[in-house]
Amino acid sequence: MKIRKCLPVCALLVLILSVCPSFASEFSEQALKQVDIDRGIIAVVGLPEGGSQSVIDLAKTEGITVYFQTDGNSQATELRRAAEAAGLLGRSLFVDIGSLKKIHLSDNVADGVLVSKSVTGKVSEAELLRVLRPKASAFIASRKLTKPVPVGIDEWTHPYHGPDNNPQSTDKYVRGDFRTQFLAEPKFSPMPEQSVAAGGRIYKAMGHIAHKENQNKWLNQLLCINAYNGTILWQRELPKGFMIHRNTMVATDDALLLGDDKSCKIIDGRTGEIRDELKVSSKISDGPVWKWMALHDGVLIALVGNEEEKVDTKKSNRRGLGHWPWSMWKGHDYKNPKTAFGFGRTLVAYDLKTKKLIWDYRDKQFLDARAIAMSDGKLYFYSPEKFLGSLDAATGSLLWKNNDKDLLEAIGPNGKAQHYVTGYATTCYMKSNDKLLFFSGPQRERLVVASAEDGKLAWTHETGNLQLVLRDDAVYAAGPQKTLGVK
Repeated sequence: MKIRKCLPVCALLVLILSVCPSFASEFSEQALKQVDIDRGIIAVVGLPEGGSQSVIDLAKTEGITVYFQTDGNSQATELRRAAEAAGLLGRSLFVDIGSLKKIHLSDNVADGVLVSKSVTGKVSEAELLRVLRPKASAFIASRKLTKPVPVGIDEWTHPYHGPDNNPQSTDKYVRGDFRTQFLAEPKFSPMPEQSVAAGGRIYKAMGHIAHKENQNKWLNQLLCINAYNGTILWQRELPKGFMIHRNTMVATDDALLLGDDKSCKIIDGRTGEIRDELKVSSKISDGPVWKWMALHDGVLIALVGNEEEKVDTKKSNRRGLGHWPWSMWKGHDYKNPKTAFGFGRTLVAYDLKTKKLIWDYRDKQFLDARAIAMSDGKLYFYSPEKFLGSLDAATGSLLWKNNDKDLLEAIGPNGKAQHYVTGYATTCYMKSNDKLLFFSGPQRERLVVASAEDGKLAWTHETGNLQLVLRDDAVYAAGPQKTLGVK
């Protein structure tokens, strides 16, 4: 009797083992096809038809993290045991129990949600839209629900937010009641570091100096990161020797424009592959190096020019956290404009769609990329102790040049930085709006403000080493140690 009772159970077990893998693999393939991501976070609500193995198979996919929620204890226990056996639990698969009226995820974090047929009536569309990041979709059985990009979300497309160098976001959502959205790699970054963001992606370029051992792995690396949940989407190596701390990164909805000492690369936002390249002609430029960039209405404007002093990659064997020693590293003294970071004599404009040169402007004097900004269709540029000038950004025609003695004396020579109190020498020191130009930062003895109409000196403030935010009501300024912020 015992043998006869056992046989049907064994036969059933064999049948389950032979059928489940096909269900499971089919679910995994369909899920990835539906959410249309290469890496990221997928939420699975309720156990799919393929059972636990289908969720396990999905969590085995490289780059995919699965969050599973059920309102049944037995389903959760079964899946946890299977995930633990597969070595996935708490790594790429997380299992939770709770009423499906509320999905236990933060807002805007999921790259896709799959709602199983058995629980379709238990999950509201509002709750699915809450946990989805913008542009991501939920699939309720065979129905697709996509979250739109909310009107009022701002993007940080240039290193200082926009071409005007004013770090003032216009976002309508990130206001008060702040909370952590995610904690993710890289937790430590070499010096310097630049980030831009658009299209739901953060592009992070990490530099050449490691002050601690935990930063070595990130030296000269470019990362593309999901802006909503911290997933690293792809990684590329940056060219060694090129100082990245400048305005040569621009993010668009689907790509990153990255200038270096050879060209401006157009890097696909999804894959990290180089889609195209812009190279400046030797007929109009002293060299191939991209010094400064801005994108406006489909036109890429840049300062280009001569080869620069190469920076040395510095690894560290120091352990622990904190304490960054400062030094006058190679090239940071800005002694010679012919080889200094970001100095050039040629401004160019390219139609980004056709990749054709629209205009070019060449000056006899070297322009400092730390003091170039663009507002209201006008480009502003400064040649240290020589002049302040402006071009029409659409045509490249010179609007004005100002070399008034009172203006140049007020701005003064570039001071040394490279100290934990004074700041970093490569920091930009000019910001603009449609009426005024502001000179401030680690290199400045005083804050100097000039007219955007003609470059005439407008007013000054006794403290120059200020970090400015230009707002409609006032200029907000934060200073170094032993100074007070001012408005």
